[in-house]
Amino acid sequence: MRIGITDSGVGGLSVCAELEAQLRRSAAGGGLEIFYLNAALRDDYAYNSMASRQKKLEAFDGFLHNVTERYRPDLLYIACNTLSVLFQDPYFQGHRSFPVLGIVESGTEAMLAALREDPVCSLIVFATPTTVGEGTYATRLQDAGVPSGRFVQQACPGLPDAISNDSTGGQAEALLGEFVPAALAQFSRPPERVLAFLGCTHYGYQAGVFERQLSARVARQRLLNPNQAAAESMLPHLPAATADAGPLVRFITPYPIPEKPLQSLPYYLGEHAPATVAALRDFEHDPGLYATISS
Repeated sequence: MRIGITDSGVGGLSVCAELEAQLRRSAAGGGLEIFYLNAALRDDYAYNSMASRQKKLEAFDGFLHNVTERYRPDLLYIACNTLSVLFQDPYFQGHRSFPVLGIVESGTEAMLAALREDPVCSLIVFATPTTVGEGTYATRLQDAGVPSGRFVQQACPGLPDAISNDSTGGQAEALLGEFVPAALAQFSRPPERVLAFLGCTHYGYQAGVFERQLSARVARQRLLNPNQAAAESMLPHLPAATADAGPLVRFITPYPIPEKPLQSLPYYLGEHAPATVAALRDFEHDPGLYATISS
């Protein structure tokens, strides 16, 4: 069975690594191929850099066509919040002939469960400008009965690149020193307890920075990283696998991965997903992922 995991950049490798780790813990993975499919067009040109929503729809549509034709996944998981939000559009109706899951569904379920556990905490959704602009999380939370005054959304432009390029956390610290106060200022009065949803797969790599910035400003904070739930949501769709050394993992990208992410990401991913780390280091450059698309 072939499992495709896609993100606009390298943040979704955390989901790939978590899936590999869960398969290893259960001594499963035989016969499974995991393809990590980088959906960014270039290192300096991903979906949040595009000028219009229509351009984003067209680019992701072309990418999905090429992925289906070239790699033929049996299951596709959209680990990118931005792309998972866009995939809700009827524009992608032609791509629903096989199972396609998304982190928006996993993330929403995780937030609602956490809010039920602590019915008086406030919620901050930290996310990319596109995810915030689409308002999908806000709509889903309100539809589930969460009062609009209980949660806010905070766009974090530039944060994914800062995290990918600097494993020390210095660049992320500087940006979150602006974003966290801006998020808290959106509440009508300062919250004492905050649930912080990390609405971009990159953010979990620097969870400690989020914790420090929030702890300096609120009495109690809790981070909610949906990446683990993302991996768990794929497991029921996988066949029973024979025990072996783990699944085969490949990393496919339309552009060569720069040196800085190649150095920082293995540090983030750790030792629990050796096949994912090896796939990153031995990435496969396939310009055909965007063969018919111009930026």
